Amino acid sequence: MYAPFVISGILEESVTDKVAYTNTHALRTVLNDSLRLSDYGDITGIAFIFIVTAPEDVIHSEMFRWSRAKKTLEVHTRLPFEAVESASQSEVLHLMAQKYLQTMQERLPKKKIPQFDGERFITDLRQLFEKQGWLEGVAAI
Repeated sequence: MYAPFVISGILEESVTDKVAYTNTHALRTVLNDSLRLSDYGDITGIAFIFIVTAPEDVIHSEMFRWSRAKKTLEVHTRLPFEAVESASQSEVLHLMAQKYLQTMQERLPKKKIPQFDGERFITDLRQLFEKQGWLEGVAAI
């Protein structure tokens, strides 16, 4: 990975402008400028891929995979297509931040990554997103 936090997407063309480039860049920049993964332990990178495809898409599936060899976490998670399609670009950024945090809260404790303080990472992540105002005004997804 070229940066500790990588954000990308697997997207339907109709929602590309709402997720990439502006929102993925904003989320990636804030994470890389504000958090250092080395502060939490032995992990070198987190690649987070948002899947925003039509409901009939069966090819792309969610994933939460830890690589011991590379010390990286790769996450693929879905955002609801209809919600993204009907939301503004700003609202989509809030959805992305909420989904990032929610995914980490639900999946990271189950992974038990050795020598990684996931609880503190999640706390700092929540505080960072709250400071950005990204957790306000978003219905639970």
